Amino acid sequence: MASRIFLFSYECGSDKQWTERCINERMDRLYDIKQLHGSLYLIKTTDQVDLLETHISGCFDHRDSYFLVDITDQPHVGQNLTAPSIKSWMNNI
Repeated sequence: MASRIFLFSYECGSDKQWTERCINERMDRLYDIKQLHGSLYLIKTTDQVDLLETHISGCFDHRDSYFLVDITDQPHVGQNLTAPSIKSWMNNI
């Protein structure tokens, strides 16, 4: 199975030290990561997004927030970048 690349970031709403420790422990178990800045990471993995999200989401409670976006290069990415409609532009992401 080919590797996928995800962009991951989070915001702590309560116990920042516990959340960061949990995230660091979970990140150490993943295939390949690159910390871009603070709580912003690139993650390369062969896992499906639902498995990855389940793996990471255990570090958060209802006061925290995070996003996980699949940014793996797709053949259609980069087409119609000057599209006038935000909907067509968002569908291209």
